[in-house]
Amino acid sequence: MVASLTLSDQILTTRYPTNSTGGNMTADKACVETDGRISLDRRAFFKTAALTGVAAVLTAVPLVTYVIAPALKKGSGKWIDFGPFDRLDAGAIEMLSYEFMVKDGWLVLPQRGFVWAKFDGPENITVFSSTCTHLACNVIWRKEKEIFECPCHSGRFDKDGRPISGPPTRPLVVLDHKVEEGKLMVFMTA
Repeated sequence: MVASLTLSDQILTTRYPTNSTGGNMTADKACVETDGRISLDRRAFFKTAALTGVAAVLTAVPLVTYVIAPALKKGSGKWIDFGPFDRLDAGAIEMLSYEFMVKDGWLVLPQRGFVWAKFDGPENITVFSSTCTHLACNVIWRKEKEIFECPCHSGRFDKDGRPISGPPTRPLVVLDHKVEEGKLMVFMTA
């Protein structure tokens, strides 16, 4: 004899599917196992997705901070000792070389270069960057012509660092410097 289902039985059967043993699942069960596969209801799916998202963010933040942050860190500057200022010749422009270690992201690398120092007495020292203001090539002091010259694009600067010909429109950068205990100190950025 086949029993007819009442309307409430039909709603119950539709809303809560049967499990593998044939009984109705209750509303508090989140998973249904059919044919060896597990299917989630909507609430369980969103709960799992939210927890997975939170776990991913909690894992990604420290990882990204460790991997990316050092690469975005701006370089800092430091005072470089160029030795006694009295070894500079009065009225001359001299090349002074430097080398110091710089932390670049994860690596510690040597930073090498040179600056140009114009010495007109202990109270009148000017230190120019060796970088051309056009495209960052190195400028060279031409003593016979008394000009700084950029060999890349024929930019020329006078002995005070002002552009006189070629593509550069800005003067050479004058670096911060000081005389401390008889030594010329220049502030260099990495």
